[in-house]
Amino acid sequence: MISPKLILMPLSTSGHVTERLKGGLAVAKYFNAHLDVYHTHLDPKRFLPTGQLGLPTKLVKELDSVAGRFATTESANLKTEFVSLCAQQQVKYTDDSAEHPTHPSASWHINIGVRSEIIAEQGKVADLIIIPQSKSGKSTSTFEASVMRSGKPILLVPRQMTHFDIKTVVIGWNASTEVSRALTYSLPLLKQAQKVVICTSASSADKMPNGHEVVKYLAQHDIKSEFVTFNNGRQSTAKAFMSVAQMHNADLVVMGAFTHRRIHEQIFGGMTNYMLANTTLPILMAR
Repeated sequence: MISPKLILMPLSTSGHVTERLKGGLAVAKYFNAHLDVYHTHLDPKRFLPTGQLGLPTKLVKELDSVAGRFATTESANLKTEFVSLCAQQQVKYTDDSAEHPTHPSASWHINIGVRSEIIAEQGKVADLIIIPQSKSGKSTSTFEASVMRSGKPILLVPRQMTHFDIKTVVIGWNASTEVSRALTYSLPLLKQAQKVVICTSASSADKMPNGHEVVKYLAQHDIKSEFVTFNNGRQSTAKAFMSVAQMHNADLVVMGAFTHRRIHEQIFGGMTNYMLANTTLPILMAR
């Protein structure tokens, strides 16, 4: 993976807006990249019944106008805050994301439509998609669409993360295709890190290629790393892995997303869903 130059982040208005914007700008500064923030709202006509059994056309137009004015005002207020935060964080604000400045920059975009659809499609022409942790801690349609359809790495960030400085990286290695992709995407971060730990549960330690092979692979990129295994005990693999990451004072976790069949994840929870609900660290994911 090249060091990202174009980063995409969706923004909802479900709380902690300032923190999420600061977090996105911190990531853009770390990579010296451009951040596109997408504020999306739905077209109210999608939900208003019309026609013979629906609302009168005149009323629909009036409701649509009221909703449109509200959405426009809300987005304008958020943009004002964003522009102010850019100035505070020393990130250049620009209305033209194609300027390609030599310093960190950011733009604000207003879209009408379904957020998950817009982000999944627009993410195809970005290097990295930042998804702030949801308010509920559960998987969202925007997160899943980004992971499954954009073809790009996802940076899941804690909801209130405002700083991004990576010194220690812990990689959750299980020899899956998904984590292999995440590993490649993470190379620019690993090159800058002071410590890299490949971490595997004892029950998966014999899966090939194993952690020792990962150490050799990273060495070819001039990245020094170490391989450790852990026992779950009575904990779930996900909880035990997070404990190991915290023990190493990790600043970032690298892992695959939805490495088991989706139905298995829905029934048994899975590593991805646990991290969505419980992570206190940014996580680079890929599928």
